Amino acid sequence: MLKNIKSVFRTNRIFVFLVIFRWVSLIPAVLTLNRGNSQNALSPFVVLMIAISANALVSIFNHRLNQLVVDHPYGMSADLLFSAFIFTVSGGSHSPYYLYALSPLLAGAFFFQARGALLASLIFTPLYFLSNFYSSQPPDDIVLIMQLTGIWLFPILFAFPSTLLKDINRAREELSHARDELAERNENLTTAHRQLKVIHDLTVLLQAAPDLISVQQRVLGAVTTGLGFRRAIVGLVDPAREEMGDWLLYPANSSFPAITPLPLKSENGEIFKTLLERKTYKTGIDGEILISHQGLNAWLKTCRWYVYPLSLREHTVGILMVEVNRNEELTRQREEAIMMVSNQAALALGTTILCIDRARRLAVETERNRIARDIHDTVAQSLFGIVYSLDACINMLPIQADTVKSELIELRSLASGAHDEVRRSVFDLWPSALTIELFMADLTNYINSCCRPRSFHIIFNYSGDFNSLSSGLRRAIYRLAQEALANSARHSGINSAQLCLNINENEVYMNISDEGRGFDPTIALSRSVNREHFGLHGIQERTRAMGGDCEIISQPNAGARILIRLPVMGQHHHA
Repeated sequence: MLKNIKSVFRTNRIFVFLVIFRWVSLIPAVLTLNRGNSQNALSPFVVLMIAISANALVSIFNHRLNQLVVDHPYGMSADLLFSAFIFTVSGGSHSPYYLYALSPLLAGAFFFQARGALLASLIFTPLYFLSNFYSSQPPDDIVLIMQLTGIWLFPILFAFPSTLLKDINRAREELSHARDELAERNENLTTAHRQLKVIHDLTVLLQAAPDLISVQQRVLGAVTTGLGFRRAIVGLVDPAREEMGDWLLYPANSSFPAITPLPLKSENGEIFKTLLERKTYKTGIDGEILISHQGLNAWLKTCRWYVYPLSLREHTVGILMVEVNRNEELTRQREEAIMMVSNQAALALGTTILCIDRARRLAVETERNRIARDIHDTVAQSLFGIVYSLDACINMLPIQADTVKSELIELRSLASGAHDEVRRSVFDLWPSALTIELFMADLTNYINSCCRPRSFHIIFNYSGDFNSLSSGLRRAIYRLAQEALANSARHSGINSAQLCLNINENEVYMNISDEGRGFDPTIALSRSVNREHFGLHGIQERTRAMGGDCEIISQPNAGARILIRLPVMGQHHHA
C-alpha cells in the first residue's frame, strides 16, 4: 500500500493530477454557460473554447511540459498570465473560472513547495487586482477577500504535503540506493561464502586424499564444479628430476594428448616461463607458444586459459589452468577465488610431493644403511676370517703343504658363504622359517668360520616362543646376535661367550656377555678413535630403528655385556 502511494505521488504523476484539476475546474464554467454576462469582453462560449484548447495542449504535451516546468521554473509565468487573462475576460471576481485560475498556483506549490507557492501567489495577486480593475462588474468586498484568501491559502496548504512528498521521494531514493548497495553486498557475501565453502570442502577432501592423482582430481573438481569453470588442467613438477608432467584434464577428454615430462626451462613455452617467474598468464596472444610439445600446444590454443603457477615457499609445485570464454575477463571476486584455490592446491600438492620425495629419499637412505649393516655383519666378518686364515697359510708354507691345502679348501667354502651373504644383503632374501634351532646352528657355524683355526663356544640360554615372532624380528635378532658374538670372538681374548634370549608377549630381551679383556665403551663407540668398532654403532642404530634400547656395559679387564630390548610390535622392515 505504501509503495503504491509513493508511486502515485511522484512528480510526473502530480502533473497528471494538475491536468485533471484543470479539466475539473471547467465544470462551473460549463454549468453557467447559458447565464454568462453579455457585458464581458468575450462571450462565455469563446472563453470556454480557449480554456478547453489550452487544457488539450497541456494534456497532449504533459510529459514535455512537466520536464519544462522542472527545468525552467519561470516558465510558469506564462500559465499565470494565461489564467489571469481567462479570469479577466470572464468577469473578474464574478468569473466561474476562479478554480481554473488557481491551477498554476497549485502547480507552483506542488513543484517548488513553499517557495513556489509564495512566489506564485505574489505574482498572481497584482494580476488578480488588474483583472477586477478591467472587469465590467465591480467586485464584491466579501468575495474579493475570500478569493484573495484562497489565492494565498490554497497554494500554502498544498505546499506542505508537497514538501512531505518530496522528503518521502528523497527517502525512497535513499532507501532504494541503500537497498541496491545491500543487494550488492549480499551478492558479494554470497559469493565469498560460496568460495569459502569451496575452500573448506577442498581442504577436507585433500586431507583424505591418498595419493597425488586424488589430490589433482579434487583440486580440479573444486575449480570446475565449485567455482563454475568449464574445464581445468593441473600439471605437476617432479623435484628430483626437475621436470613437469603428469598433466590431468577435468572433465576428461579423449582428444587431450599425453606427453612425456619436459625439463623446467623457459624455452619450453609460456607455461614453463609462468611457473619459473611465478606470475599469472592469460593466453590468447597471436603467435604464442604455450608449450614446446606441438600436439598439446595446438590443443591448448583452441581455447583461452588463465594460467596460475603453483608454488610452496621456494619449491615449484606445478601449474593450474582454467578455461574462460574468448572475450571474457575474470571479475575481481572470481580472480580472488581462483587464487585462493590455487594457493590451497599448491599447499596440498606441494606437501604431498615433498612427502613422497622425502619418503623416497628416506627409503634409499634406509636401504643403504641396511645393506651397509648387513655387509659389515656378514661379508666383512667372512673376509676377516679369510684374511686371518690366509696369513696362517703363508706362515705354514712350504713346510706344512698338506695343512695349507686343507685350509684353502676351507677358505673356498668360507668364500662361497660370503658370496651367499652378499646375495642375501642385496636382495634381502631370508627364509621365513628361521627356527630357534637354525638360529643357534647358523650362529655357531658363522662364529667358528670367523675365528678359524681356533674354535669359539657359544652358550645358549633361551625362554619363550621364538617361532611366534615375525620373520623380520627374527632376522633382526639374528643380525644383532651375530655382530655382538663376532665382537666377542674377535676381541675378548677367550674362547666362549653366553647368549641369553627371553621372549614374552610384548618384548624380547637379549643378553650377550663374555668374561674377556673388556674395553672402554666410550672409546670403542667413537668412530674418530677406532673405525674397527663400527659394529657396536650398527647394533645401537639397528636397535633404536626398531624402537628398542641397547646398553653396552664393559670395563678393561672386566668382560663385556650387551643388553638389548626389542618391542614385539616394533618396526622390523629394514632391521
